[in-house]
Amino acid sequence: MPKIGFFNHTHDVSGAEISLLLTARHLPRSQAVIIAPEGELLTRARLAGIPVIPLTIAKARLSSNPILLLKSMAALIHGGWSFAKIVRSSGIEIVHANSLRAGIMASLFAWVHRLPVIWHVRDIPPSGLVGTAIRWLAQAAANAVIGISRTVTEPFTVRALADRTHLVHNGVEIHEIGLLEKEKYRQEMRRQFHTPDHAAVVSIIGQITPWKRQEDAISAVHQLVQNGHDVYLWVVGEAKFRPENLQYADKLHKLAQQMGMEERVIFTGFRDDIPEICSATDVLFLCSDQEPFGRVIIEAMLQRTAIVATHAGGVPEIVTPDCGILYPVGHIEQLVHAADTLISDKSLRKTMGINGNKRVKQYFSIERTAERVEDVYDQIFQA
Repeated sequence: MPKIGFFNHTHDVSGAEISLLLTARHLPRSQAVIIAPEGELLTRARLAGIPVIPLTIAKARLSSNPILLLKSMAALIHGGWSFAKIVRSSGIEIVHANSLRAGIMASLFAWVHRLPVIWHVRDIPPSGLVGTAIRWLAQAAANAVIGISRTVTEPFTVRALADRTHLVHNGVEIHEIGLLEKEKYRQEMRRQFHTPDHAAVVSIIGQITPWKRQEDAISAVHQLVQNGHDVYLWVVGEAKFRPENLQYADKLHKLAQQMGMEERVIFTGFRDDIPEICSATDVLFLCSDQEPFGRVIIEAMLQRTAIVATHAGGVPEIVTPDCGILYPVGHIEQLVHAADTLISDKSLRKTMGINGNKRVKQYFSIERTAERVEDVYDQIFQA
């Protein structure tokens, strides 16, 4: 059984790391080990029974101070050589890097032992000179590139790299909540979030950050209330990674206060019970500028929740007209209209929910994802 080293450059957990853990657990023909800095990711991996190898990686910080910059680069190089030694001594046969940054680092150091490297790209690559440099390095050093949507893979489908670029959508475990449980969670979540039983619930789920545009959801729900709807908004997620995300979270709280929506906009913070929240939600919003994929959408569709999302990034590859409504980024009036349509028509919500559930089972199961990843491994071994 081939040994695959999943390399993640950070210990934090967000959608990319959740996808990594699920894929590593469900590989049908390979043994996974996760290489990452000590922290939440490795803790979750251990709980899931996945072997881990802790790796110390210094954060490379750009600085105008040449001494600090040199120290940072030296620490990064030291971490890279440590990584190269680990993958060789552990008997790893393929390095599966879980991000662009991890892919670049792995390619720079895994070549020492002639180990194949896969870049699993989970963000939309940058444009301009930086994007050109990344594509050049991928063409020179990556044995394969996996992208989670067409929007992500498209920049890599050029020249010699095209044959090594693969589209593999993210997947979820097919654990759907039954109708009786759904009603139980509906009542339980409303109690937790101080939401009346009779109110409609809209949720927006994900990291609180400007490009997710949670302010659009607040503005839309405010307009829905002005239009006479009894509706509450659950903002599920936390601000992390960057100071600007914390500032944005503060801005959202102030926006809700300014609109007189403090009681109707519920900031839940981080939650690990997303399936239960989705099952208690009437309509899921996704308002992002450019979502690379949209994992929360398939999580909500699995629980038969109707979707309103932006027509951007990888979202149109998930949401078809029979399971949700797409609207242009930033067009609040169209967001309000779509939400109004679904909140006013329970039968339509139910139909879209059923269709979404079927679509996830057919196209977005983690077993399907893991099998397609294994196909990429097979191609590398055959080459």
